[in-house]
Amino acid sequence: MLDIKAKKPVSSPERVAWSRPYAWSTIIPAVRRQESIEGVLVGCAIGESIARLSPSKRDRLTRNPDSYDPGKLIPSHRTEGMIITVQSVLLSQAMSEQFVACLKKRLGWYQRLQPIAYTKNLVRSVSGASDFIAPFGDDPLVRALALSVLMQGHHDGALGWVQDSTHMSYANRWVTQAGFLVATAAQVAQFHRTDHETKPSKLLADLKTATGSKEIEQRLDALLDAQSQGVSVPSVSKILSSRDRWQDHVVDNALLAIYTYVRNPDRIEDGIGELAQLQGDMRGVMSIYASLAAIHSGVASIPSLWRDRLSLYPYSSAWVQHCVDRCADWPHGPEDIQATRCLPSHPIGQIIRNLSRGCM
Repeated sequence: MLDIKAKKPVSSPERVAWSRPYAWSTIIPAVRRQESIEGVLVGCAIGESIARLSPSKRDRLTRNPDSYDPGKLIPSHRTEGMIITVQSVLLSQAMSEQFVACLKKRLGWYQRLQPIAYTKNLVRSVSGASDFIAPFGDDPLVRALALSVLMQGHHDGALGWVQDSTHMSYANRWVTQAGFLVATAAQVAQFHRTDHETKPSKLLADLKTATGSKEIEQRLDALLDAQSQGVSVPSVSKILSSRDRWQDHVVDNALLAIYTYVRNPDRIEDGIGELAQLQGDMRGVMSIYASLAAIHSGVASIPSLWRDRLSLYPYSSAWVQHCVDRCADWPHGPEDIQATRCLPSHPIGQIIRNLSRGCM
């Protein structure tokens, strides 16, 4: 397991080496852009909420996706962190410095107003467990997903924004590389059903060519070998981590989620089913995978029962659709940038939700 440390921000970071395998300036059709934006939000919420179920419920849900009713599917901090990211982009007027300032402010307020989660995070910090996890809505990989779908079609691309976002939380080139991996995988998912389509089966090889990290390259080599042999997701998890239970390690989350996407780009229930066989904290990896799959195939590809049982309180389905509509034309012209404003965040509802559910 790569040794990374959280909560060490970088004031003037150097750019991390990365070769762009796909063009950020490519503008995808409006319908696919809307599907991608909706997919990244709803997919993250579906993945995180399923990961929060008990192992027995997860097993029954994935074995019977069209018939087993798990009750309300309730996401938590990662989904809120993604919404905060989208809101901060809308307020940024296409300036990365302004985006980071808005993100820090909004994320800081969200974290301070979650007393139950704050106590749990304090215990983890004292025990040292927070060295490799992304708690409290502060997951740079989830932010990278949102930035990828919002910045596709912008000539500068998402990678500079992803690095600035990541360095709020980690002074670590491996974590930045993981953010680049996820953002690039989201490009492939967005290109599905367009003239720019790239097969997901080629993704791992393209990522290996793109990365500037020998350590990440070695891990991708192992995943390529596994892909060629048709190795299952649970077996690949043992390659990435020797532990019996999956731990919420941000770099390994990125790699396992991407491998799951490569194996299961079209049927999200199959990918979630493979991940559900693992023991441990699956909230990070399931959120990333489900976002990629929902970007790729659209929210309509998610089993209808899962969509019906998803609760995004305090946000309504109309709020989500309004958010998607506001993001759809961003940032292809000054008029769009000036006209786009973020939506109400319902902070009181957030506090009530987290107090009542103890979200973490």
